[in-house]
Amino acid sequence: MSTDADLARLLQAVKERDDGVTSVDNAMLAAALDWPVASVSQCLQDAKERSFIWGSRSGHLPAPWFTDIEITVQGKRFLTQNGGTTKK
Repeated sequence: MSTDADLARLLQAVKERDDGVTSVDNAMLAAALDWPVASVSQCLQDAKERSFIWGSRSGHLPAPWFTDIEITVQGKRFLTQNGGTTKK
């Protein structure tokens, strides 16, 4: 189970990369956060269960693997409440 601090870091990383031309996926987040890909997958699963992210599932491992990750309205609220920023 991911901590609120982990979720906030993950969501902030998604937000910062969402402006780019490449879709956000697990590997990109692992590199940005300097986390193992398995840890990113678990944190993304926790974020998905709490409706903080939306993304397309793919068959890559470790599962779950998401592509085209975006922050939902609930995720933006959580990020704001936990020290992140949602302004672009």
